[in-house]
Amino acid sequence: MRVVPAYVIVVTLLVLIGSPIALADHSPTHSRWSIEAGDAEGETEVLAVDNNGRLNIPLFIVNENLISITIEFEFTAPFDATVSGPQSATIQGSSSQEIIVMLSNVNPFEHTAGSTGEFEAVGTVTSRQGLPVSVPGDSDSTTIDIEIPLIHNPIVDLKGPENTIQAGQSSTLEVSVSNYGNVNEQASRVTISSNCPLLTFTEKSPKIADQIMAIGVTLVSEISVEVTEGQTTNACNVVVEVLFTWPDDSQSYSDSVKVNVAEMEIEVEEEGLAVNKNLPAPGALSGIIVTLIAAILRRSE
Repeated sequence: MRVVPAYVIVVTLLVLIGSPIALADHSPTHSRWSIEAGDAEGETEVLAVDNNGRLNIPLFIVNENLISITIEFEFTAPFDATVSGPQSATIQGSSSQEIIVMLSNVNPFEHTAGSTGEFEAVGTVTSRQGLPVSVPGDSDSTTIDIEIPLIHNPIVDLKGPENTIQAGQSSTLEVSVSNYGNVNEQASRVTISSNCPLLTFTEKSPKIADQIMAIGVTLVSEISVEVTEGQTTNACNVVVEVLFTWPDDSQSYSDSVKVNVAEMEIEVEEEGLAVNKNLPAPGALSGIIVTLIAAILRRSE
């Protein structure tokens, strides 16, 4: 009869005694779970924050184990975002669950449009079927790129002369366009119009439409406005419209200003007497005739 060495028996007993622990933490069901950035429709690779710097990130967790597991989460977000999400979740056996992580307080105007940063979610199993795990480290993670959206935000400002413009004279308007978005801009057209048809406009300085506006830059252009002698309207509304054309869209931005216009003054001389005449108002013409008659009568006396 063959005798089995004592040390073999001891080793065998140690293996048998330790096997329940090993099976508890390293059975075929161990780590049969996953976490992915996305939802039941599939994984998501890139998400963009909105113009207010907020974003909801769906995380989809699948538990293929027959028993429930409790997972604790850790989140890392780019762009100094504030992260709000569940600290843990219990997933029943052979089931899945979606959780939402919210990002906020991202300032998209402080970052270039299209720039990305990585968001990471790490999940670690802390218990199975309500019992704490004896060997920690059963973890899974997922990452997703967070993108800064492209924001067009040009601001148009039109300033007119403070004083009244006399008909037959000219003055200057000032148009400024500021780029408060997060992408370089270039206007495709600048149009100036008025409800007074006898006003003409000429851009004196370099045209705004010919220049590229970097982020945070303001372009200023002076517009010469000439009032013809026949203009009789006292108040003229002047509108500047700046058109921007982008690969996927176009939009115009405008501003308006009120310009006061006075009728042209004409001096009429009669034997050394100078009289200001505002044409073509009939009331003013009657006043001039009365003045002339009074002067003639004084001379006759």
